[in-house]
Amino acid sequence: MTVKNPMNYLKNFSLSGLTVIFLSIFIIGNANTGLDAVSFLLIAFIVLQKIFGEYFILIPLALRTILDYWRDYNIFSFHFFNFNINAALSLFLLIWSIIFFIKNHEYFRKIPLNIVWPVFIAWCALSSIYTYNISSTFIETLKLTNLFSLFGICYIMSEKDGGKFKNTFLKSMTITAAVPISVATYQLITRTGMTIEEISNRIYGTFTHPNVLAAFALVMLIVLVNEFLKTKKENRKKLNLLKFFSVILLLVIAFTYTRIAWIGTAFLFIVLGLVYYRKILLYTLGAIVLFFTLFYPINKYLTSHYSLNLQTNSLIARLTSRNPDSDSVSWRTGIIMKTLPLIRKKYLAGYGYGTFPRVWDDNKDLQNIWDNTSEAHNDYIRIALESGIVGLILFLTIFTSLLYKQIGITFKTHFKNIVFLTSIFIYLILSLSDNMLHHTPVIWWLWAVWGVWMHETKIVNANS
Repeated sequence: MTVKNPMNYLKNFSLSGLTVIFLSIFIIGNANTGLDAVSFLLIAFIVLQKIFGEYFILIPLALRTILDYWRDYNIFSFHFFNFNINAALSLFLLIWSIIFFIKNHEYFRKIPLNIVWPVFIAWCALSSIYTYNISSTFIETLKLTNLFSLFGICYIMSEKDGGKFKNTFLKSMTITAAVPISVATYQLITRTGMTIEEISNRIYGTFTHPNVLAAFALVMLIVLVNEFLKTKKENRKKLNLLKFFSVILLLVIAFTYTRIAWIGTAFLFIVLGLVYYRKILLYTLGAIVLFFTLFYPINKYLTSHYSLNLQTNSLIARLTSRNPDSDSVSWRTGIIMKTLPLIRKKYLAGYGYGTFPRVWDDNKDLQNIWDNTSEAHNDYIRIALESGIVGLILFLTIFTSLLYKQIGITFKTHFKNIVFLTSIFIYLILSLSDNMLHHTPVIWWLWAVWGVWMHETKIVNANS
């Protein structure tokens, strides 16, 4: 009787198959619940990757949006490191991205910004040598790496699979958006939103803050508008659906009461009006001027004669008044002014990427000592403090490169990429008043969208 070598059986299994078997055995024998959860997630990661192949990239994108509210749910802790849902998704995405780029190394040189992005990441990683807090620098640098990975992967997938990937991508984004938008609608109807800055029922969906929902809804609106402009007039059903969902997103943005998102939305429609709908834009601007001209005297009259103050409505109040006690503009300006002296102390290289909250908390004055918000609410100020002038220049170079390329394509293709170009400006505007680099579920999708659009504009430019 011939005894077979056990190694011959192992050859029938792939590395991923053996990993699943090992992790399954580990779960059965291990008593640590946290490690069991990580092992189970890794098994799910491997199985989904096998099922979807390179389209797996859409899974972490979708999950990060849907699970944002529970992002800090801790799976297990090890010394200074807390492995939560956010960390799990980020780490899995990073590992998968490395594998993807190795398999598709011949496409890497085709990725736009494939020099300036890695240089910015390398500069941020270098700050770990002198950083104010090593764990913050490590985690935030990994987040930056994931942004470039999403951008590059979606560009490569568009290069390899063309329209098929784009269609699947858009369907995935629409299905994903349905979850937070549905939850936000429920919050609006049942009045279960957040109360912030004396404004009640600010809807937030599945996100941790109304501002994040507003930014995500705005990104989704930009994508729908882009599709609307590219859909032929004969396809009335699709046009009507795009109009309907755009109205829903506008309502969501309105009832987050996020002014900077309102400004971004207004900028989008002003640009589109100037390019395509000048008459509608003129009428709209005239109506807005008329509204603000007549509102204050009419409201004053109603208040004095009928004790009816229209500004008791939160939406109207947010549009027409400013509360000095809860004025976010003054508060943000104050943070900037108090941060500038800190920046001057280490203006060249900064305090280490990702360390703004730690530096701010340790240098607060008495006026801000009870302020539990440890954020710059301005990405430019934040990067200047963390990575110095060098880091800020590199960060701005990424967007300068994007804008330079897209502005040239805009005039060459007769504004066919106008929404893409506008979205870059909108991001830069939002970054003046919010922590866009911390809004992970938003910028994951945004950079993924830009990866798809970069390939699309390349094709349009080549055919012009």
